[in-house]
Amino acid sequence: MINFSSPKHKNIKNIDSYLKVIKKVILSGNYILGKNVKSFEKKLKNYFNCRYAITNNSGTDSLIMSLMCLNLKKNDEVLVPSHTASATLTSLRLMQYNYRFVDIDYETMNINLDDMKKKINKNTKVIIAVHLYGNPCEIEKIKSICKRKRIFLIEDCAQAFGANYKGKKVGTFGDFGCFSFFPTKNLSAIGDAGAVITNNKKFYQNLLKVRQYGWDKNRVSLINGINSRCDEIQASILNLKINSINKDNNLRNKIATTYNEKLKNLPLKLPISNNDFYHTYHLYVIKVPKLLRDKIINYFKQHKILLGIHYKKPCHKMKNFVKKNTYLPITDKVTSEIISLPIYPELKNKEQIRIIKLLKKFYKNNTH
Repeated sequence: MINFSSPKHKNIKNIDSYLKVIKKVILSGNYILGKNVKSFEKKLKNYFNCRYAITNNSGTDSLIMSLMCLNLKKNDEVLVPSHTASATLTSLRLMQYNYRFVDIDYETMNINLDDMKKKINKNTKVIIAVHLYGNPCEIEKIKSICKRKRIFLIEDCAQAFGANYKGKKVGTFGDFGCFSFFPTKNLSAIGDAGAVITNNKKFYQNLLKVRQYGWDKNRVSLINGINSRCDEIQASILNLKINSINKDNNLRNKIATTYNEKLKNLPLKLPISNNDFYHTYHLYVIKVPKLLRDKIINYFKQHKILLGIHYKKPCHKMKNFVKKNTYLPITDKVTSEIISLPIYPELKNKEQIRIIKLLKKFYKNNTH
């Protein structure tokens, strides 16, 4: 069976190295916020060339912790795309913050700048820019707007570790860069983990408190906080995996290039590439006619290949996140057409060729 993502392949390949560091953690007796966490946070700072990095339990908590630092008032509002993982909206709902959905660009599937500009008003205090699928959004332009309007900028980089915009890594443009190390991510733990990066000292000091119950150094709660710590076992594995992240991202790009070359003549929409951006292809997402999508997925399933849909139902149509008078025509269109093809560094060339041949065969038999 070929899946659209397979973290197991990499973990089995390196299992001896992982077991070795896990054993060291167990024998050390120090399981929370120890030397492995400190080492990984230092590697994150070096990788992103940023002043501060703080690990935590998940990408969702990265967003929650960032939002907690902003102390928004009752009528303040956050602009956010609907076409994103529900974790992005979950963080806003948990914080009970007001939000307004922004439509996306059909080609990039990232936040639509024109719609975003229209929806900025006097209550807009935060924009969450999601670099979906590993494809950087127009973050430089978004940052310029935020700076001019005095709006906080949070980058949701859960799917975009290592992606860059004009040579600068995403996550370093905003007030906060939020990351997830969920097992399927490009840089992945074997469990949950996340991180926030920032260049703002005050935000960093607040993040340290928020991560542990609002504690100061004497474990006295000074502000509202949560319990969100990256444990030593996950940090020890991430310390190893971060050393190969650039190589892994380049392998994903190689696979994407092959898809682009071999599928370009089929009647479907491929992910766009841009010389100014470095796409890390957390997912390789194509668009197909709405009426063909289920047929394609079932056809591949019959051949023991599991395709994905990220995301079938947009957040603005999920019961927990519904907002009245929300009209997002491009988001609705995109979510009816998207399919995620298999992509991960260990995907074998013969497996990819099989996927390509099946897709060509399907179209040959289903178009007239």
